[in-house]
Amino acid sequence: MQKTCLDCGMEVGFSTANCPKCDAVIAMQTDGSILRFDIAHNRETIPQSLAKLSEALDEARLGHARALRVIVGRGQIRDEVIRQLSWLKHNAEIMDFDHDNGNTGALLVTIRGKSF
Repeated sequence: MQKTCLDCGMEVGFSTANCPKCDAVIAMQTDGSILRFDIAHNRETIPQSLAKLSEALDEARLGHARALRVIVGRGQIRDEVIRQLSWLKHNAEIMDFDHDNGNTGALLVTIRGKSF
């Protein structure tokens, strides 16, 4: 699996820490975009929603997005997603997460280390 270094344009492996051409830290690179995923409004069960969250995080990590907006609704799915994101933050797999502009049915997950 390949990614593109945003500093020099070289194709590098997904697990490459530093670009071999310009020495940029690949995991810190972002284009500032925010990906959006709705994981709770098609009659998903909690396990299905958590699987969708995992897929969304994987997709976000493959690209250069800065964050992930996860639409979770206001019920049990939201509570389980918050629990999962807390665990991921504790294990440094995500940078942070919070409600998206006060909307309790959406969470904004920061997946990159750069701040803008």
